[in-house]
Amino acid sequence: MKQLFFASLLLLSTAAMAQNAPKVPELPATKEEFVKSEKDFISIAKWLESTAIGIEAGNRKLLNAWTMAWLTNSPTVTITVRASILKLFDKNPELMMVYMGGYARYCLENSYSKDELKCNIAGIKAAINCYNLGGEIKKDKALAKVIEKDGEGKLEEWVTDAMKAK
Repeated sequence: MKQLFFASLLLLSTAAMAQNAPKVPELPATKEEFVKSEKDFISIAKWLESTAIGIEAGNRKLLNAWTMAWLTNSPTVTITVRASILKLFDKNPELMMVYMGGYARYCLENSYSKDELKCNIAGIKAAINCYNLGGEIKKDKALAKVIEKDGEGKLEEWVTDAMKAK
């Protein structure tokens, strides 16, 4: 009986981790199509953030490519990428797309916000959430320091300093 219970528990926890990925939508071409696709973008960004690296790797690769293409061509969202922040993802480059998705998601969910500080914080928090899920992730001292800053309520200060760095 105990074995059946533990087998069921293992099956449920594995199913909870392996979420079904959203379908890859067609890339929009016009401003109107981009606006219509914002809900798709938000859904994909949330999936990337909430799915551990290594789970549904094929789908992640496709969704990362779509996200990058959407961000590159979007007439409504602009991301300012700073090398000082991207260094956080040197050991885990898969987290860069999670960060960019979180950044843009914040922008979209907040009336096309252009507040670079808040967008960066949202992107970093998205990457932290994904990092904390584990999966095929490498432990990273630099990211661990930022997670510590976040826990201390000092993430905004860290991001402000990182944005000033060259």
